[in-house]
Amino acid sequence: MHKFDIVLPLYHPADGWEEHILNAVKGIRSYFAGKDCEIHVYLTNDGYPVEHYSKDSLDRINNALDGKLHFLTYTPNQGKGYSLRYLIERTEGDYVVYTDGDFPFGWKSVAEAFELLQSGADVVMGKRGTDYSGALCFLRKVLSKGTRFLNRTLLGLPSEFLDTQAGLKGFNKKGKEVFLKTTVKTFVFDTEFILLAWKNSLNIKTLPIKIRDGLLLSSMGFKVMIRELRLFLKILWNIRIRKRY
Repeated sequence: MHKFDIVLPLYHPADGWEEHILNAVKGIRSYFAGKDCEIHVYLTNDGYPVEHYSKDSLDRINNALDGKLHFLTYTPNQGKGYSLRYLIERTEGDYVVYTDGDFPFGWKSVAEAFELLQSGADVVMGKRGTDYSGALCFLRKVLSKGTRFLNRTLLGLPSEFLDTQAGLKGFNKKGKEVFLKTTVKTFVFDTEFILLAWKNSLNIKTLPIKIRDGLLLSSMGFKVMIRELRLFLKILWNIRIRKRY
């Protein structure tokens, strides 16, 4: 039996957050019905008041998973990269897929990532289409295009791996070992992970993903962009220049 772990970092999800997870769990379990696999979901509360996550909501998700929900909480807020490492370090499955709690690319993309891992990929990374760019605010468009440019020109990543910030990744136990070597606490941890996976010659497969209908993407401030650029340069220094991989 294969164990699949779905990892969802949460901070301050909108009201009704549990419905996204319940719908996704239902879809993924139906997709793999009759196959020899066991699905676990790992949630983290990244430093937000735990009262936001009602016992009724958590019980509903746990019941839908036949008791295979793992809800972890800590304070203070640390950032998405930290949150994922905190969860993934505690996973026990054969394969791990992480995405956002509102499943921005739908539940089927998660199921397809697990299939690619079962087929032999060490790492699966989502690859966004042009529909995603159209849903972004101006600053996030700048960040997305800028990241691809820097990934190519400074990090030397191959063209098929430039979309490092797509919010869906998966890996087997080899990929998990590399992921836990990442250090960035905030958004560009994804870039650090893919660069480390590539430098360690892991088998990376891309998965075309499409933003689900009706999703509203959050904005990103200028200060956040400057912070992420500094962290990107730190990744460049540590991995490409100091060769710490």
